[in-house]
Amino acid sequence: MSRFDQIERYLQGRMPAEELRAFESELATDTELAALVRQHRLERYGMELLVERDLLAKMQAWDRETELFQQVQPRRAVLRPMTWVLRAAAVLALAAFGYWLLRDTSATSTEPPSSIVRTKPEIKPRVPTVRKRQQPIPQREDVPAEAPLEDVAQQTPEEPAPAPIEEMADGEDLDYAALADEFFRERDFVAPTSSKSGATGYDQALKNFQDGKYNEVISKTIPDGGANAVEQKELLALAQYKSRRYADAATTFRGIMAAGQQPYAQRAEWGLVLALLQELPTRKGEFYRALTDILRDPEHMFYSKAKRLEERL
Repeated sequence: MSRFDQIERYLQGRMPAEELRAFESELATDTELAALVRQHRLERYGMELLVERDLLAKMQAWDRETELFQQVQPRRAVLRPMTWVLRAAAVLALAAFGYWLLRDTSATSTEPPSSIVRTKPEIKPRVPTVRKRQQPIPQREDVPAEAPLEDVAQQTPEEPAPAPIEEMADGEDLDYAALADEFFRERDFVAPTSSKSGATGYDQALKNFQDGKYNEVISKTIPDGGANAVEQKELLALAQYKSRRYADAATTFRGIMAAGQQPYAQRAEWGLVLALLQELPTRKGEFYRALTDILRDPEHMFYSKAKRLEERL
């Protein structure tokens, strides 16, 4: 520890008792140390005087500012009423000027109004229009067959509410298989470059699927109940779908849904919709129930695609 720090600790009273006794003993015998202590004490005293003088000067400045503020405050109180008086006078002056303008305008407009010339409106010949009929209107029993088209349109009752989703596809000439192929994407289920998981059965099935050997996946993939069991089932369902075994694919997708493991369960719901779409109109009821289950959940990962599919139907 330096001598300066030791002297400062002594003057500030921060020395322990044992060190203090040793320092005072040294101070009594060492004249040079005593002179240094005296110098430090005088410097500290001078600093305190400077701080006290600076604080006193600031307090005097604050007192002067307070006196000036108290002197200005009554003047502001006098100016406020005068400001309102000036504003009221300006409003009255504007009102008088506006009244004078209105009176001058009414005095100059005393001339008799000019005579009104009435002209006969020109009647343009009406161009006949041809009404095109978009769809044939079914003949009602209470309207005679020889009734004009306009009479039938007037007697047509209010249009019924839109049909449920199950009835909207009736009579539509849609290629359901092409529509399902349009919405099916392998990357929705399996990444294009999936890494190996370490499970021999799953890795082999994944390689066969990526190589297009779907029959190999179907014949050799047997879920073993391990950590990759749901992934193996998903590959099996996709291979069945790609092999056009849509009924088997729907059954496998339902098994994945029953397990409830995400995100496989939601992917299986979408795969079930596409597998049933391939078999429309035979399994129409099952298809619309599966599609409606997805549309009930806006947070579903395939909600937007299901919505677009509904619009296409």
